[in-house]
Amino acid sequence: MRNILLNTFFVVVLVLTSSVISFWYSLETGDFVWFSRAGSIVTVFGILLTVKHNILSNSRDLESVVMEKNNYAKYAPKKGSDKYTEHENSAKGIIRDEYVGILITILGTIVWGYGDLLGEFFI
Repeated sequence: MRNILLNTFFVVVLVLTSSVISFWYSLETGDFVWFSRAGSIVTVFGILLTVKHNILSNSRDLESVVMEKNNYAKYAPKKGSDKYTEHENSAKGIIRDEYVGILITILGTIVWGYGDLLGEFFI
């Protein structure tokens, strides 16, 4: 379950779905507080996506964190090797997740704070 909730694609789909449903419901009821509340969900998932590689993934295995921090510099793969390419691709995925997470967090916070004001344009 944890892997599903922290999958980037799943998080983006969940965020978009909750935003669209709450926006539609807000249009139907004329109360954009519901859209604003959806911003809190977006913000939470954005934060989780941003920190999943730094905090959440390593929080259960303290020994691997210590080993990685102390030994990686000594045993780092040579540039151009298959292992180096594997680590490089992994790093690119981590950076992508963090950028998407930060963007989702910023958008969610804006919607959370000001989403109810959007109703003035649609009502």
